[in-house]
Amino acid sequence: MKRLLTTLSLLVICAGVSFAQERQHSLEITTGYPSILHNLEYPWTWSSIEMEMNGQLYDTHYQPGINIGYTYQWRKRWEVNTMVNVHLTIMDIHQYPLLPGADGSINEGSEAIDQYDWNADPTTTRQTDVFGAFCASLRFKWLVRDSFSMYSGLGAGISFGFPIPIPYVAPVGIKFSKGRVYGMVEANISAATTIGMAGIGIRL
Repeated sequence: MKRLLTTLSLLVICAGVSFAQERQHSLEITTGYPSILHNLEYPWTWSSIEMEMNGQLYDTHYQPGINIGYTYQWRKRWEVNTMVNVHLTIMDIHQYPLLPGADGSINEGSEAIDQYDWNADPTTTRQTDVFGAFCASLRFKWLVRDSFSMYSGLGAGISFGFPIPIPYVAPVGIKFSKGRVYGMVEANISAATTIGMAGIGIRL
């Protein structure tokens, strides 16, 4: 009886130690091209006709964003990730001059768009804004090796510039290196990124 109790106690202790070893906290810093949905952050990007009526054309430049994420692994194959994204968006607004004698108003038989000199050199102003997003996802590691692991993730996110829920889908992600610092690459579609992201993680 004592042997049985001793064996059971050892098994419980070993299971508890194993479970504690599986739990892990990580900080992940990644970068990637902003989500294509960020086009909706500027209302006038989907109302180009109205801009042309005012003699304006625009060019939007998205800069790679920075993602800061926290990952909690509670099982060997399961972890949850939360991530905050920040990115810079630059818009160049080109203002074309009115044709001689035109006042920019809509006259009978003429559209305002035809009253601007589109062949002239425009006056360009640059507008710079900072936008961001928040995402949360559940990851499942379907391949675990000593030096790398592969996972898939599913969740949701929200863009601060266009606040509607957006799915977070990551068909495949890879973590490599078994040290405290590891590299990672993830293909995803989310409120934060379009094609994917890459960076480093630090096990805390």
